[in-house]
Amino acid sequence: MAILLGFDIGGTKLGIGLGDNNGKLYGTSRCDNRNTDPAVILPWMVSESKRLVSEAGLKMSDVAAFGISAPFPADAARGIMTKPTNNPLWRNVPILDYLKDELKIPGCFENDANCGALAEWFFGAGKGCRDFIYLTLSSGIGGGIIAADRLVRGGKALSAGEVGHICIQLNGRKCSCGMKGCYEAYCGGVALAARMREEIAGHPDSILNELSGNDPAKLDMHLLEKAYRANDAYAAALWEEMSLRNAQAFGLLINIFNPEKLVLGTLAWAIGDIYTDPILKHLPEFCWEEPRKACQIVCSGLKREIGSYAGIAAAMNYLKENGKLEC
Repeated sequence: MAILLGFDIGGTKLGIGLGDNNGKLYGTSRCDNRNTDPAVILPWMVSESKRLVSEAGLKMSDVAAFGISAPFPADAARGIMTKPTNNPLWRNVPILDYLKDELKIPGCFENDANCGALAEWFFGAGKGCRDFIYLTLSSGIGGGIIAADRLVRGGKALSAGEVGHICIQLNGRKCSCGMKGCYEAYCGGVALAARMREEIAGHPDSILNELSGNDPAKLDMHLLEKAYRANDAYAAALWEEMSLRNAQAFGLLINIFNPEKLVLGTLAWAIGDIYTDPILKHLPEFCWEEPRKACQIVCSGLKREIGSYAGIAAAMNYLKENGKLEC
């Protein structure tokens, strides 16, 4: 059994988890991460990690490794947070070396969507698979790819799995990444909210006006879901396009990777069948029958708990890849 530390760095929260390779959690901690200063947060990460280890009746030397789940853009090879979009003060922060020096244990740095895939692989819906893809499906769209029993990172940039930024529409909607026609620009929660704010003035009869109190700034995925369930015509049309675009992206991934499973993140399990059923209806339009039937499309097994396991799973995979742990 290996004891592992995990750090999950998000745009609004930062979590720490202490657990083992069997999926048992010994302790967790969280703090707000909105507009934080790394000069304050990094020492907290160290002191809080030591507290969790001590309260579990362990010593830091009992911890085999730590893993950092971090948003990109980043210098993954060197473990440097270069310019995360939601943390403006975190610029060129050498977080991996800092934690190695302070905690005196080995560690690794991984893309947050990759960590989600690893968490599902070791502890969730991807357990037992050699080939599967995890899609975050939340405010944005990220992906983690497991192929032939290994995490796919790609070449020098180590950026494989950025499925939210495959182009699904030539000269399409502008994406937050700067490109046009990205999958995320049509199906990410933030992009859909921005689209509603752009378009709602042209739909004065939409129930979305009432639900938002006639304040377009309040439009979000939650209100879109409520309007869709109420059979609002504008919401239904937008939902249908979202479903079609999701099916288009799923089909691309299924044809390219022939995965055993597609494991779907937040929006799929939080909303349920009315989210997934229209996608499955359209899916035959976008991929071959054989790989489609061979692929199970399921929701996350970890759901809200995935953040507690993300960094731990990264540490576990680090040991696995270095021949120090069998998974």
